[in-house]
Amino acid sequence: MTRSWQLGLLDRMLAHRQAGNTTDVGEDVYRNRVDKYVRADRYEAEVEKLFRGLPVLACMTPDVPNPGDYMTLDIADVPVLVARGEDGVVRAFRNVCRHRGACVADGRGHTDKTFMCPYHAWSYRLDGTLVAMTHRAGFAGVDKKEHGLAPLACGEAAGFVFVHLDGDPATFDAAAWLGGAETELTSFGFQNYFRTETRTTVREMNWKLMFDTFGEVYHVEHLHRTTIHPLIQSNNALYDAWETHGRMVVARWPLNDYPDQPRDDWDLLPAATLVYHMVPNTVVIQQVDHLEIYQIFPDGPNRCKAIVSLYAPEEPVTDKAKAYWKKNLDLLMQVTETEDFVMCEQIQRSFASGAQEYIQFGRNEPGLTHYHSTLDRLLGLESPVGDLATR
Repeated sequence: MTRSWQLGLLDRMLAHRQAGNTTDVGEDVYRNRVDKYVRADRYEAEVEKLFRGLPVLACMTPDVPNPGDYMTLDIADVPVLVARGEDGVVRAFRNVCRHRGACVADGRGHTDKTFMCPYHAWSYRLDGTLVAMTHRAGFAGVDKKEHGLAPLACGEAAGFVFVHLDGDPATFDAAAWLGGAETELTSFGFQNYFRTETRTTVREMNWKLMFDTFGEVYHVEHLHRTTIHPLIQSNNALYDAWETHGRMVVARWPLNDYPDQPRDDWDLLPAATLVYHMVPNTVVIQQVDHLEIYQIFPDGPNRCKAIVSLYAPEEPVTDKAKAYWKKNLDLLMQVTETEDFVMCEQIQRSFASGAQEYIQFGRNEPGLTHYHSTLDRLLGLESPVGDLATR
């Protein structure tokens, strides 16, 4: 983070405070159709065009930092294996044995040389090539070179590892996908962080509703009055959008003391939380001393799953450090699970009531307007800001 960049953001937040706690605003109120959250055909289009048709964050560099490290996940019902090869390059494959289709790896771990299918012990190198078929005589005429793990487009940039299910493995450029956000994200050095813990939550709501709760801080003063409102301000935030992705800068209470301090002593992160909206489904939250990642995956129009991970700038090796990061993740999960997501599940149920045709994002919620208008554009359903989508 350059000093001028930090000071520029702080000056903008302080200008809002001095103007009476205003916030960045968009051009108009945005009306978002309720049926976008419930329709089966909309859901199917999102899976096809967003989760298969776009790069999706699979993991962070700290999840697979060393040769032989691997992790698995499902993206749009496709089992995916991400592994760092002996040459240091991270690659992704369909996690499917070419013999009978079993997964060759599960969870997270490390392997020195190969992945071995648990069904019949066919084995594959870290670069996906087939090493050996047990009972080789039974497969006379089967060419090992043609039966390696099926590769997926995979790329790494700024500490993020992306997989593009429908992309070309030979040409995918992760830095290009990040676009204007790449330089900013690179400055944090996330590739040198350490994953402390990952948890999973499954909720009865559309996946976009889960994303929406990270799209504004208008609700913090009310929904989170006793939990996180003592830490961050409500309705005092900056929003900047790149072509596809976006970023909120949320004011924390120490910002109020900065006008009385020497400008040379100002530092961004004690006074702000940075929330990156990474299309289609990832929320990246840079806190004062750690990083939080939400990977949100749909499981039908009314159900979704989130993989929630916390990363620290140094490896926690003492019991005290481990307890500290566990406490941070406990607080995060407590707030979202018992406040945000309970509210979102209630909203999901209300969408079926027929009470309204659309919901409204105010001018003070520009992140939501940009995010949903971007999704519509990527789905080929462009609509002017402020107007109802045409279908």
